[in-house]
Amino acid sequence: MNPLIEIKDLTYSYHRDRRAVSVYKDFNLEIPDTCRTVCFMGPDGAGKSTLLKILSGVLRVNKGTARLGGMKPESSDPAFTGAVGYMSQQLGLYGELSVMDNLRIFSGLRGLSGKDADEILTKLLERVGLLKFRDYASDSLSGGMKQKLGLACAIAASPKFIILDEPTVGVDPVSRKELWAVIADYIKESGARCVFSSAYLEEAAASDMTVMLENGRIVLKGRAEELCQSARNRTFCVCPDSRIPYTPTVRRLMFCSRHYDVKSPIYDICPRLGRIDLIAKEGSDATEITSFIENSLEDLSGHFRVEKRAPRLEDVYILNTLDFKHMLKKPDLSSLSLSHENEKVVIDVKGICKKFGRFTAVRHSDFKVRRGEIFGLLGPNGAGKTTTFRMICALLTPTEGEVTVNGFNLRTAKSDLRETIGYVSQKFSLYRRLNSAQNLEYFGLSYGLSGRKLKMRIEELLDEFSLRAVKDVPSMQLPFGLQRQLSMACALIHRPKILFLDEATSGADPMARRNFWNRICALSCEGTSVIVTTHFMDEAEYCDRFLIQDRGRILVLGSPEEICKREGRRLSIEEAFVELIAKSRAGGDDRDV
Repeated sequence: MNPLIEIKDLTYSYHRDRRAVSVYKDFNLEIPDTCRTVCFMGPDGAGKSTLLKILSGVLRVNKGTARLGGMKPESSDPAFTGAVGYMSQQLGLYGELSVMDNLRIFSGLRGLSGKDADEILTKLLERVGLLKFRDYASDSLSGGMKQKLGLACAIAASPKFIILDEPTVGVDPVSRKELWAVIADYIKESGARCVFSSAYLEEAAASDMTVMLENGRIVLKGRAEELCQSARNRTFCVCPDSRIPYTPTVRRLMFCSRHYDVKSPIYDICPRLGRIDLIAKEGSDATEITSFIENSLEDLSGHFRVEKRAPRLEDVYILNTLDFKHMLKKPDLSSLSLSHENEKVVIDVKGICKKFGRFTAVRHSDFKVRRGEIFGLLGPNGAGKTTTFRMICALLTPTEGEVTVNGFNLRTAKSDLRETIGYVSQKFSLYRRLNSAQNLEYFGLSYGLSGRKLKMRIEELLDEFSLRAVKDVPSMQLPFGLQRQLSMACALIHRPKILFLDEATSGADPMARRNFWNRICALSCEGTSVIVTTHFMDEAEYCDRFLIQDRGRILVLGSPEEICKREGRRLSIEEAFVELIAKSRAGGDDRDV
């Protein structure tokens, strides 16, 4: 029996600015056919997408061989293209064409045609929940719906192999479950094999084989439970008692940990399930961790316990990718409030509503955001959170209601507001032909900086965001992670009092997200208010408060503990999210259409 994947002495490079950029050199990999699902994971620029493109026949290797199920990937071979369904990260859908027309085109290219084709495609649309949208232009669909259409296009011609490049990127937890249910059903019914990449480590952990790549080489390979053994005896959690405010404690402990103190026994830290998960340095134990925390934060003494916990795939990933060169300087924690209740209100939202024709996207939302608070807007694709987000940062005008930001009413003082906020959009929105330094200069000038002050600020940000080595590289040529770094640097160039982040970590790997949240928490400690939308539910553990909305209505608003506690049991934020959305959907869709 042929291996599922067989790669021997593979070399691949491409040319940029008249020089060769090497992705793989003498690369070897073999995955047995017994694996039904294989996940490739790794940091940005590791070579995941390139490898999937090679296996799907989109790219040709420079040297060596690659085989998928014993077949040479060749886009001109009908036998190969008929056996492989490929879903790219960019989806490649025709935005102006209908859902059904996109399906007809992609399935036709893989050999599905004839009088029965439409009947097959109609059943497939019903299966992925898009039947009632069959005549909609694909550009009009929500992000989750587009991902479902991309998946439908990949499996329409019943391929033996499906290759999916981050199929759930930018998708909410409910839609992710629906997508994976479709994939699992297809694999079970057809016996197909699925090769995919993902930034969600729980998806990698559920696969039969996980391969971690970095800089074109294999760092780890095996089943998740086998890989987790490498982190044994190094994973602990800090469980604070109910008298200790959760999120401020997380932040204070973050900035006393390994990143800033060489004497610390703590290697990594992140919040999860109402506790604080740690990775310890080699040889450190619970007693040493407890002593370090009590000495660093005396007011926590007697109010927490340190326990061992089972290692997760995320721990293994962090141990193999954590780079302390990108950590921030330790912020001043002296002004960090244990509660934001007495802090100044910087955003006051009163009864905002937004209608597009007869469709109501947001219904009468009310909430406040205080100085230094991290506030989250969560919801499934199409819930109205991006519309809400755009209204409170002055990109959309509410149909009804009022928004006050830093004392300015958005209806009358949008220009005054601009100097006080920073904004990182969901999509890459920098000037693609300008290099990193030029983008920073442009945004600095736009915010009123100039001369020596602007030059000094640019120099600071080039170092702080690890951009100095690419300061002369056009932004369109930067890897995804560095594009995100540059977007954040541009948003912060004028030291805004409020920072808006619209799915700023979408598609980022776990280590990039860890560094991102280190930076956000540092800004919060220094008094910057941060409003964030995200589909990574674990990120909401960093929020002081968040709201979950669906169909334009706020379902719940509160702290992670307030929203996730159930009769003494602490749900994950994803579990609470799915539970609330299920209850909302059970009541039917009551939006105006």
